[in-house]
Amino acid sequence: MTKSKVEECFEQGLLKKIKSNLNYAEQSVKQAEHFLDEAEEILKTSMKDMAFIALYNASFHAARALLFRDGVKERSHYCVCKYIEEKYQLQELITLQQSVILDSLRSKRNDIQYSLEQSELEEDLNEIFEEVSNFIERVKETIAKGKKPVQ
Repeated sequence: MTKSKVEECFEQGLLKKIKSNLNYAEQSVKQAEHFLDEAEEILKTSMKDMAFIALYNASFHAARALLFRDGVKERSHYCVCKYIEEKYQLQELITLQQSVILDSLRSKRNDIQYSLEQSELEEDLNEIFEEVSNFIERVKETIAKGKKPVQ
């Protein structure tokens, strides 16, 4: 039987079981909202790369809130995306669109942050802003309702 990406992440120590921590989850949501506010301000300027990074950070912290709530510590942004996809999107606790955006933001953020060449952002950052905002709201609702994925 083939292992899932999430199982591989746990085996490699990139995801680790910890005690569920609702306080950390709530703090991570606040951090997500902070980065979303920062992105909104940056979007008023011409600094697209920085706005994109802030949008990714907002989505990452929202996703991380779910991991904290589930008792999972992350050491890999890739594994966070795979966890959200497998544990939340496949069980329809978040939308396919939100899962895809999280992972595509992660990938593009890597290009922006680590490439030796300037990036050419063609994405509509205002549209991404709305998607990230919706994702954060969905995370807050999921945590408030106590919905957890089937393990």
